[in-house]
Amino acid sequence: MFALSLLAFKSSNSDSESLNNIQQQIQSQIQSESKQMQGISTEIKKLKKDYRDLNKKLSQEINFKEGLKFVLASEGGISNDPGDKGGLTNLGITHSEYAQYRASHGLAPRSVTQISLLEATDIYKHTYWLDSGCGDTPRRIAISCFDWQVNSNRGFSTLQQTLGVDADGIPGHETYNELNFWLSKPKNENLLLHNYFVIREADYRRWGVGSQSVFLTGWLNRSRALKNYLHIP
Repeated sequence: MFALSLLAFKSSNSDSESLNNIQQQIQSQIQSESKQMQGISTEIKKLKKDYRDLNKKLSQEINFKEGLKFVLASEGGISNDPGDKGGLTNLGITHSEYAQYRASHGLAPRSVTQISLLEATDIYKHTYWLDSGCGDTPRRIAISCFDWQVNSNRGFSTLQQTLGVDADGIPGHETYNELNFWLSKPKNENLLLHNYFVIREADYRRWGVGSQSVFLTGWLNRSRALKNYLHIP
């Protein structure tokens, strides 16, 4: 009887050890699969972020090209009107601006009359679109801001003025946070753009006096053409 009891105990103990081993293997497998799932989840989150970033860049590029078409149509070709304070320009780029661009790229100086469309596009994209902060806003605001930045260098500061934040012309969280707050309310984009163009046209009228009065009608026509194009009330 003792021998049988001992044999039964050993058998029971062996079964218990086997069960523990199986449980440990299952637990180990669960932990391994859990780590794999966490890795997959992290990768999915990264892919989603990459997709959002890529989609944002593509949208901004489309907006830039659309805005550039309007700017180039408004700016025209070579101009050297004695009454224009900008002096000699081509494709809307001044001679001094072009000289600075050529120097910064290690290129020999030459007249702005020889500027290529590729060079003008590069200047517009970096100086007036990206560096100004205009490109980081929704389509209609971005194009409005970009055109006014080209025309007066006040595109972003006017947006800040419209939003009621410090109009220093420097892109920052305060401006974008206030913009997002505005846009969170229905129909506020139209109101914001309406106010933006009111300020723009008031500036035109303030500047378009004396020797500059000959440009006032053209300036206002440019502003109104852009408003019509973007369906701004």
